[in-house]
Order: sequence, then structure tokens, then C-alpha cells
Amino acid sequence: MTALKGLRALQVRPEQSDDLFAHQLMGAGATLYCCPVMLIKPFTETPEENQIKSQILNFDQYQIAIFISKTAARLGTEWLARYWATLPAGIRYYAVGKSTAALLRGQGIEAELPKQAFNSEGLLALSSLHNAAGEKALIFSGEGGRALLAETLSQRGASVSECELYRREPTVEFADQIIELLASDGVDLVIAHSGELLKNLLSLVPGSRRPALMQLPLLVPSERVAEIARNTGFQVVICADSALPEDMVSALRGWYSSLR
Repeated sequence: MTALKGLRALQVRPEQSDDLFAHQLMGAGATLYCCPVMLIKPFTETPEENQIKSQILNFDQYQIAIFISKTAARLGTEWLARYWATLPAGIRYYAVGKSTAALLRGQGIEAELPKQAFNSEGLLALSSLHNAAGEKALIFSGEGGRALLAETLSQRGASVSECELYRREPTVEFADQIIELLASDGVDLVIAHSGELLKNLLSLVPGSRRPALMQLPLLVPSERVAEIARNTGFQVVICADSALPEDMVSALRGWYSSLR
């Protein structure tokens, strides 16, 4: 399968051991440069660890458990396994997307996930979360991020706690490689899975190289990130239906085939 043969793409999200998107991209013939502009750092120190431990020990007090990413699911289930030989009954589990749900399923947890939009909006559209009055919800997430999920569930009457398991930190480790790729016209496309990644990328690129970056097509997973990109100055933004690998690759193939 060579639908993307000849395409040279720059991906800036943190590296993942099981990056299905990267595998599908290269399987379709593309050359992929993985140059993370952000690192994922699990919390391993106090007081963060003490806070996590307290929430995990009280896990049986919650009726709703939500995992907002694969990293949150992986770290969250590791914490749960540490203190719960058998998970408490009566908890409804939710995952923001298919990959997160699959990881949970591998740990014996069946999670409900959005029908279409694999994001906070999609989760909030689920009928089982419409009436959360009087329920306690625990959101497994990274530090910071969007507040929409917690705020909306609180407005619906739930008592919401956030179990922050990791932080995202900018890195300059690949800055020289990124700048060299831009200077040498070594890439045809940039891939940014979030607005935060886009911001970190821009912070690494000096003003003299910004025009070259802005002229490159940019692949993003949602209209929200697309709007950030356009406001930043990117001229060609390719918006996928979701962050699912198949949706990202499909959007890219559609755009690439239109050039031929």
C-alpha cells in the first residue's frame, strides 16, 4: 500500500511504544520524522503521589471513573492494581477514545466511549452522563488540560475530583533537527495532535524559519485545533474527523491524492 509514497511528514507529539498512527502512516509509504516537542512525565514525588494514593484508596466511593487518554489509562490502572486486588463494584467506566478503551479492556475494565466525537464533548453527549446529580466522579488525567469535562459534570450535579497522574513538559531535545528539516525543505507536512503541541513547536522555531513552517500543510485531529492553527498563521490546515489513527490517515490520504 503506497498511497502516501513520497510524502515526508514531521510528527511532534511524544513518542509512543505502540504508535498505530505512525505505523499506518509509514505502512502507506510515507517517511516520518518523529521529533517530540513535549515529554510525558509521570508523577513520582510528593505531594502529588500522596494525592494520587489518597484518591486510589478511596476509589470505592466513586460511581464514575473517566480516563481521558491512553497514558491516563495506563498509569491509572497501574495505580489501581497496586491497591485493589479486585476493583470495587458499582463504578461506571468511561474512555475518551477507542485506543484508551482498548487499553482498559486489556486490564479487564469495560468502558463506555463516545459514539462519534472522541473528545470531552463526545463523552458529555452520552446519555449515561446526562444526569449525574449526586454522583461522585473521578477523572484520570494529566496536569492541566481542558476543564470542560469537570466543569460540565459539576454543573450537572456531580461531585468531581481529578486524579492527575502526569505532567506534560516542553523539550528542546529535537529543536536542531526540526530547524534543519525546515531549512533544507526536508518535510512536506507537519502533524500536531493538540494545540499545546503546536504552541511548543512554534516556541522552538526562530523567527527566520517561521515563514517556512507556516507554509507547510498542517494535519490536526479536530476543528478546535484547526482554529488554533489558522489563528497562528498556518495557511493550509487538514482537519481529520478525530484523533483516531484511521481518521488521521484517511484525511491525509484524501489531501495527498488531491495533489496528484
